[in-house]
Amino acid sequence: MVRLFLLNIILLCLFTSSAVSAPRIELVEQLGEKIPLDLSFVNSAGENVQLRQLIDRPTLIVPVYYECRSVCNFMLGGLSQVLPDVKLVPGEDYEIIALSFDPEETVELAKHNKKTYLTAIQEPFPEGAWHFLTGTQENILQLTDAAGYYFAKEGKEFLHPVATFVVTPDGTIVRYLIGQRFMPLDLTMALYEASEGRIGTPIRKALEYCFTYDPEGRRYVFNLLRVSGTVILLTLGSFMLFLILSGRKKKK
Repeated sequence: MVRLFLLNIILLCLFTSSAVSAPRIELVEQLGEKIPLDLSFVNSAGENVQLRQLIDRPTLIVPVYYECRSVCNFMLGGLSQVLPDVKLVPGEDYEIIALSFDPEETVELAKHNKKTYLTAIQEPFPEGAWHFLTGTQENILQLTDAAGYYFAKEGKEFLHPVATFVVTPDGTIVRYLIGQRFMPLDLTMALYEASEGRIGTPIRKALEYCFTYDPEGRRYVFNLLRVSGTVILLTLGSFMLFLILSGRKKKK
């Protein structure tokens, strides 16, 4: 009995140790929280830069690792394809940061990836509007932890959420975009949200009225009932006004 009891204790300790050391791989959205803008990274030109030097307007942050040949590659390639359809001016209305969360990746990899994905856009795109960064493990984890983005290395690969996030000029997280595919409307609306009214308020309000954010699908959807109801009410109102004005003219 004593041996069996001791064996059970050992198994319990091993199980508990395994559970505690299990890597955390998940996305915990931190909407409304700020990322630390004083963190330093190295850009594709080999220059040390602080996030506050790069984030001075709505910014899309894309956590990836450059040697990934599957999801990260598809994500960056998909982003390159939709950027021409985003009706905002890169470098003026928004910035993009691709951040490698692998501290072993080099400036040369960042430079190669920047050239690859800027070329994939197939349209003129200002180089200064899309930054490709590398950094130390400490600074990477400070940024990803602040964004609720948890990942782990398994062998030579990384297990990680497939998500990007949009921040305001002061680093406040306003939206997460989930998945490796980007829709121009989703990206445009998220950047509008982060603009803090820098894009005309009436336009933004009209867009918000016509499109509703779906938190489960994490995308904007066209609000057919709201828009069609408004159109019907406006049509009826116009018709009633026409009848009233016509009646007055006949009396005269």
